[in-house]
Amino acid sequence: MTTIDSRVRSVLNAPRGQRFSRPVLSHPTNVWPESHQERRERLLRQMRGNPRVAYMLEHGELPHWMIVARQRREQAEREARQVGVPADPPTGSPSIRRGRHRAPRRRWALPALAVSAALLLGQRIAEAIGQPLAQSVGFPL
Repeated sequence: MTTIDSRVRSVLNAPRGQRFSRPVLSHPTNVWPESHQERRERLLRQMRGNPRVAYMLEHGELPHWMIVARQRREQAEREARQVGVPADPPTGSPSIRRGRHRAPRRRWALPALAVSAALLLGQRIAEAIGQPLAQSVGFPL
């Protein structure tokens, strides 16, 4: 117990920036950084026995549904160009209306107007019926 406390205390008492040792770089710093392809090949060599890596190498990097979706999108763009749909100026591709990524905003003005109109109508009807009824009963208004 006291040895752990003394080690923790020695780390906490050390000056800032010298509390923990830093690992030494395993390669010299004057070497050019590896390219994306070299890094990919190095990592694939390291993970040679991994079944997921084997599956990726056999079937490709992208899932099947992504490949099918891209093919459908390209086919729709080709068909739109043949039909003569005008191109979208920013992207240059034909403007094809796609689904929205979120639900449309709720319109609250129309329901609020309908509720207000119903309440006002109810008040007017109550006044129209209530006045003659109150007078016939003899209740002063």
